[in-house]
Amino acid sequence: MFTDWLLLRRCALELLGALRGARCSAAAESFDQRLVLRFEGAGGARLLAAACFDPTPSVAFVSDLPLEERPGFGRVLRDRLIGTRVLEVSSRRNDRLLRLRMGTRSRFGVARYHDLILELVPRFGNALLLNEEGRIVAALQSFDATANARRTTIEGAPYEAPPLDERLRIPRTIARAYGDEGERVVAEIESSIEQLADLYVYRDREGRLLQAHLVALPMPDSLESREASLLALFAEMQARPHAKGSSQSAATRRERLLARIARRLAADERDAAQILERLREIGERESLRAAGEAIYAGLHERPPEARDELKGEARGYFERYRTLGLRAERLEPALARLHARIESARLLQWEASRVEPELLAEVQRSFENAFEPRADRTRARAPKAPKRVAPRELRPRPGLRILIGRSPEQNADLTFRIARPDDRWFHAKNIPGAHVVLQCDTEIDEDDAALGVAADCAALFSNASASAKVDVEYTRRKYVRKQRDGAPGLVFYTNARALIGIPERARAVLAATEGALRTPSNEG
Repeated sequence: MFTDWLLLRRCALELLGALRGARCSAAAESFDQRLVLRFEGAGGARLLAAACFDPTPSVAFVSDLPLEERPGFGRVLRDRLIGTRVLEVSSRRNDRLLRLRMGTRSRFGVARYHDLILELVPRFGNALLLNEEGRIVAALQSFDATANARRTTIEGAPYEAPPLDERLRIPRTIARAYGDEGERVVAEIESSIEQLADLYVYRDREGRLLQAHLVALPMPDSLESREASLLALFAEMQARPHAKGSSQSAATRRERLLARIARRLAADERDAAQILERLREIGERESLRAAGEAIYAGLHERPPEARDELKGEARGYFERYRTLGLRAERLEPALARLHARIESARLLQWEASRVEPELLAEVQRSFENAFEPRADRTRARAPKAPKRVAPRELRPRPGLRILIGRSPEQNADLTFRIARPDDRWFHAKNIPGAHVVLQCDTEIDEDDAALGVAADCAALFSNASASAKVDVEYTRRKYVRKQRDGAPGLVFYTNARALIGIPERARAVLAATEGALRTPSNEG
């Protein structure tokens, strides 16, 4: 089933009717990564489950779900939301986003609240808790500008909603069903949505839910019915196991891999923050040395009987100073290793979100090799190496080829096996992205238009593909070196030159030469 902003608007209205004034009495994460909040109100206790990482993210009332009292986002929800009441539920126009405002009101009607944001976008789901100033208190998935050039979700930063995609203004299901009349149909739905009319529901012959919407859809091979509650349909969808071998199975495997990478990234970021804090404390050790030197500088002014005690105090300062220095020598290399691991995790996180389903196993293998010691993995006979998939190829004109890596291992293969030493190598600057190689049968000038096309491709196949312009660097392949102990595709390079890549130009060129182009998008 596909969702869209109109269905999420209907969902917000149903939630508000069911939960307005209800008190939150529990909040946690479930074993399957759903966020669960228990509300108590006039209708009794109810469990609301938000499945942000399902193939079709949704929220629904569930009958029972084991909760895990573990640290992280669930603990922050418990600390901030238990005891608050639902004041408001709203959605965002043209987006799959819900906002639950939860707080308390004084006897004078003044509200103190937090906003729970549920971003229910397939493959890009997230949940965030905001304070009254609109700043992020915590996020289920945190990333900074190095991981996502469009926005950050780090603690303390102002919340920015995902960028809107104008293509989603008329939902895909309505555009297919009504064509040129789609805009009129959307306007009619908006004008009457608060009436909470029965939904049009479509199921297969075995009763499995296929699709539901606020208007009739042409689905001739399905059984149509009218049902009153979208939340009930979402509950049915959350309860249904995903069939093996289906497209949803690939989406589930992707989400599970992303969750594993996110957990590792969060753990390494937490360890790095702790080391930084300890290094800041160590940085203050100069005051210990100064205190010891001050004692010796004034020792001649002290009575002889007090000097031995003062010397002992000074030796204590100097010993503490030396110990902290030795500790810094151990912590600084550990911090450098953690930063390298964090960079690898962010790269693999982006790769896992964008590769084709058949390459997911390759990304998983790269993650396990980089982050999970062999002793921690099940001992089994090594599987046969999969057949190499050819990189995406573009020929701007005869004698020129632009090759684009599709996965971490293919990036490494393209750069270090396929590319020749004097081929030009392109990459988006300081953000995860595909390796792009420009091969020429004869040497070309540095102002050749082909360099701009390659830079546009590097911009399109990067984590900044939604930006209008992207900083791109290029160099000769012979100046590119692998990062030791890094994930496949992590490299160092020198002698780089700068270009500006424009993703839309590359999207148009590739669409014209390859037909429909599969790139990361905001559509489910």
